[in-house]
Amino acid sequence: MSDPQQPRLTPLDEWESEAANILDGGDYDAELGLRMARDALRVSNGELSDEAFHEKYHEAVVAEFGEDARPTEPEGFDE
Repeated sequence: MSDPQQPRLTPLDEWESEAANILDGGDYDAELGLRMARDALRVSNGELSDEAFHEKYHEAVVAEFGEDARPTEPEGFDE
């Protein structure tokens, strides 16, 4: 799935603690945001498909926000 010609995205060592600090004061599930961010890197690196990402988080996004209005919904996605 990954393309050896594309550079691999790797987060800075401190990104997760910085992200946790930013998300900590919010009204939403910070751990969900961190999990999605980790997997978004996997999508960018070709290790996880867009469809798998959407499917993996669909129920959690609906539970957290009441709807899944992400613009990344795969074509033909069936709720």
